Parts: sequence; C-alpha cells; structure tokens
Amino acid sequence: MKKIKPAFLPAILILCLLIGSIGNLTSVLGVPALLVVVLLGAGLYFGAPRLDHLSTRQLRWGIGLGLLAMLIAQVVVLHVMPNTVYHDPYRVLSQADQLAAGHMTWDITYFWRYANNVPLAYLLSLWLRLTQLVGLSTNLSVHLLSILVLDSFIALALHTIWQLSQRASLLVVAFGFFALSPFAYTYYLQVFYSDLPTMLVLLIIIRSLLNWSQKTSRQRWFAGSGLVVAVMLGAMLKPNLVVLLPALLIVGLILARQHLWRQAKLTLPILLIVLGFGLSLPATKVIDVAANYQPRTAFSFPATNWILMGYNQHSNGGYSGKDVGRAIKQPSQAARQRYNLKTIPKRIKTLGVVGVIRLWVVKLGIVLNVQGIQHWYNGGFRAAPSWYSNHAGFYQGLTVIGYVAATLLMWGALMLKLLRWRPDLTDPHQILALLAVTTALGYLAFHTLLWEVEPRYGQAILPLLWVALAAIPRQASQSRPRWANQASLLNGATALLVAFGAAGVLGAQLPQKQVITAQRSQLSVQYHAKPKTVTPGTVLAEVVDVNAPANYFSVQIHAGSQVQVTLTNLATGQHYRLTMAGRVARLHHQLAAGQYRITVQNLTTSGQQVDVTHTYHYQLAAHPLTVNGQSQPTASLIYTCMQR
Repeated sequence: MKKIKPAFLPAILILCLLIGSIGNLTSVLGVPALLVVVLLGAGLYFGAPRLDHLSTRQLRWGIGLGLLAMLIAQVVVLHVMPNTVYHDPYRVLSQADQLAAGHMTWDITYFWRYANNVPLAYLLSLWLRLTQLVGLSTNLSVHLLSILVLDSFIALALHTIWQLSQRASLLVVAFGFFALSPFAYTYYLQVFYSDLPTMLVLLIIIRSLLNWSQKTSRQRWFAGSGLVVAVMLGAMLKPNLVVLLPALLIVGLILARQHLWRQAKLTLPILLIVLGFGLSLPATKVIDVAANYQPRTAFSFPATNWILMGYNQHSNGGYSGKDVGRAIKQPSQAARQRYNLKTIPKRIKTLGVVGVIRLWVVKLGIVLNVQGIQHWYNGGFRAAPSWYSNHAGFYQGLTVIGYVAATLLMWGALMLKLLRWRPDLTDPHQILALLAVTTALGYLAFHTLLWEVEPRYGQAILPLLWVALAAIPRQASQSRPRWANQASLLNGATALLVAFGAAGVLGAQLPQKQVITAQRSQLSVQYHAKPKTVTPGTVLAEVVDVNAPANYFSVQIHAGSQVQVTLTNLATGQHYRLTMAGRVARLHHQLAAGQYRITVQNLTTSGQQVDVTHTYHYQLAAHPLTVNGQSQPTASLIYTCMQR
C-alpha cells in the first residue's frame, strides 16, 4: 500500500480552519457557541455507535420525514417572513424580471461594472419566463427556485456523504447541519443569488469524479456530459471556480509522483473539466447576444480593482466604498488599471511583511466567519411578525449560536480526521478527499492572498469540506461505556438549554437596531438608477404594516428634492411630519404597532425627484404604491421602520 509522507496540505487546511474558528468565537455569543460545540461533540462521540446500528430502512424513513418537515418549515418561513432583498441580488432579480417581460435593455451601469452577473440575470429570466407559462407570479417563481436549488443541494450532499462513508452517524450529523441549523432557513432560502448554485455545481463536479475508474462506458458518458455542463455553468456564474484547475494540477502531480496516475484514470475527467472552462467563454458571449448586452469599458472595472481592495488595511481587505468611488472617477478602464497597478505595490510596501501577514490572517478570519448568515443581502423582513420583533434578540442570538456551533462542530470533526490522515492514494475516495482539500485551500488562498473578502465567500468550500469529512477513512472505533447512551442524551439536552438560555440572556446585548418593516430594494443612485419625477400636485401614498412598536421611520426621497413627507396612523388618524436629512426623510418618534400610510406630496410649482423602485412583475411590498389614487402593485417607495 502506497502512502505519501505526512500530509502537508491537510495541515494547512487545519490551520485555516483554526483561524476561522477563532474568528467565529469573537462575539458575545462565542463562549456559549463553543460550549454547545463541546457538549454536542461529546454527545455525538458517545452516541455514534448507537446511530451506526440504525438500519437502512430506519435511516430512509427518518431522513425522509425530516426533509419533509424541513420543506414545510421553509414554506412557512417564506410565507410569514419574506425579506427585502437588496444590493447585488436585487439588481440581478430586477434585471431578470425586466428581461422576462421582454424589455431587452440594460438601464443601469451595474452590469457594465460587474459583467460576471449578466449570465445569472439572463438564466434567471429564462426561469421566470418558463414559470409564467404556468401562471406563477415572479415572487412565487423565485421562492420555488430557491427551494429547488437549496433542497437539491441538501439531498445530493446527504446522498454523497452516505455513498462515501456508509456511516449512519455521519449521515445523521450532516442532516442535522443542513436541516436543523439556520442553513436551510435564512440566506440560502430567502435570497436567490449565485452563492448557492455555485455550491451545487461544486458538489456535482466532485460527484462526477466519484468512482470514475469503476464506471461503465455509458455511465462515464452521462457523468462526463454532466461534468462539462456543470463546469461551464459554474465558470459563468462564479469565475473563481478556476481555482479547481490548479487544484487538479497539484493532485495530478502528487499522483504522478506516487506512480498512481494511470490507476486513478483521471485524464478524461480532467480534460472534460478543461473543456467546460473553455466552453464557458463562448457560452457567455452567446448569452450576451441573446440578452442584448453590450459591454462598455468606460464603466467596467479591471480585475485589479478587487486586488486593490484586498490590500486595503482600512477595510480589512473587504469591499471599500472609497476605492470604488476613486475608480468611478477615473475616465476609463485603462486609467483605472494604471492607478491600481501603481497603488497596489504602495499598499503592500506600506503594510510591510508583518502587516501583510496580519492582513491575511484577518481576511481568513472574515472569509470563514458565518455569524451573519441571517443578514447577508437581507435588508430586513418586509413586515416581521410581532412575535419575532418582540423577541428579535433571542431569535437572532439563537441563529448565531446555532450556525456557528454547527459549523465549528463540522470543522472540528474534519480537523481531527485531517490530523490523523495519511492519504492512501490507491483508494479513489481518498483521491477525492485530497482534491476537495486542495480545492478548498485554493478558494481560501484566492480570497486571502489576492482578492477582496466577504463572509459569504468562504461558504463555497462547504460541500468540499463535507466531501473530505465523508471520504477520509474513519479510525477504528473504540468501545463505549454502558452509560454512553445516557450521556449522549444528557449532553444533547444540555446543549439545547445552553443555546436557548444564552440566546435569551445574551441576545439582548446584540446590536439593538431592529428592522420592524422595510422595503429597501433599489437599483441605487451610484449605478445611475433614474428617480421618478413627481409633477406639481402629485401625491404618492403607500400603506405599511408595522407589527411591533418602533421609534424610527425613514423614507428615501432624493438629494435636493423638495417634497412633503408624512406618516399617518390609519387607526388613530395621527399625522407625523418627516424632516429631510440629505436624501432621506426621517422621523424619530415612538410609533405604536398598526397600519400606517406614507404620503409624499409635491407642493411646489416644479417637478421634484423621488426614488421609487419599480419592477415589471415582482411585488416589492405587501401594499401597492398609489400615484394620485392610481394603484401600481409592482412599485414601491424605499422605506425603513426600526426600533433603535
């Protein structure tokens, strides 16, 4: 049996996950999350043998019923607590809605700046057109797509984990991670964007390589076709999928050094992966033509813009509004490139060796931070139920503890396996594990050493980590004492008490700015979104549901606009006059729960500009915007109601 020397790449991944773990424990909820991890870890250690004795029939029924319950809960969440999608996902959704309505124009500069989202917008528009044929609304279509992609990913991940490990205990733990943690009910359910499809594509790619050498010619033909399509789509949706190529090269060199290349029989799938990347370029051009999209270099950013932000110590390598503002002021893409190439070396020199290493560590901690999963691209619930708003600190705390604990528990189990793993590359499953580890390191290196970072980015490696955890062989299990089952149940119950107790006590210490109701979806002034010109005497009005007490209300108007904005309690008739502050009209006053009406009036003798979000078929808020009494169901003011 041929084995490589003590594993170097797994050791690097362990170091990365340790840094990520520390980063996830820095908030006030870090200690209870760590305690939950320890309790659940001990409980699973004691209870694993009993879980492993579950029959296949018991597993199928248990997991099947669990997934059904998960689906029901997802539908309830989407119905009761739809959120206001904002920033990039909304711009993609708005453009897809426009294309699906047959308006093949690109009216804002966003897609000229970020052309990588053009394929996503076009593909989403095809889905909207398809669902319109069967009478589904755009809102329902997007929710259905989110559920289909999310639950397909979860089901495929569970199936892959079972195929690789054949361990009931690991399958149950994976089910708990996906279906019992916030993973299935927050960002990936409520916001459709490229992150989840990329994770699904990665999982499909890895699955296509599973047991490749044992596949029949027919099976290879189907798997190979799926592999090419998956890589092509993945490269169009997220260009950083290219890290798969150096990962394959590294694994190939290791196999060649061990004289196992022929035995692995990976030449054909690697060629198919390269073909998929190659086809993504003409496929993108085809989509550009079909969508009537024409790039404009006057607005586009060169790749060095993201490298520049990646070495901005003031933003910790994350998105920098100042850097983007400077880039916008440059007259051309070439000018931006010259500025970036001049500035990047200066920033690295200013940081110095110690500063660069420190920045890398900080960026790694950010890219692996999962505490904010509920808030990624979520501008707040459209009208949060009173039971949620009145106890928001508790629910938000429970979400943080739940997902941090689930993530660290999985990372911890993987790190323990990686510590003892000496890859046996005669085993196809371990080759797959090595590829998963290497690709995960590629993603982390890309964002840590080169690109800018956001916490969402690190989630791309999630399917890779689960594949590695399932594919690395387990060590010989040790016997458990008789009291192990009782200890397992006790630990699990204690972990729940800690999570709920800490969420209740410490949740109140979380940031107190709680969105009660909002409609924050907009195309943004920075991307040259056009405001609505309100003629003299025109009245805009929109009803808003405020389901819990609040003390702040704002309506985005437009810089320099002179309009009168009032808020009326429909039950009491009490009026509140909002005061202008820049481009926003604000009210600081205690507001009781109930229905309110926003009224925007142009009392001047000239036209005034007001920021109004308008779509073709996507309903932005529960109540329509009315213009001089005429209802516009797919238009809305931009407003935020909060308890501060």
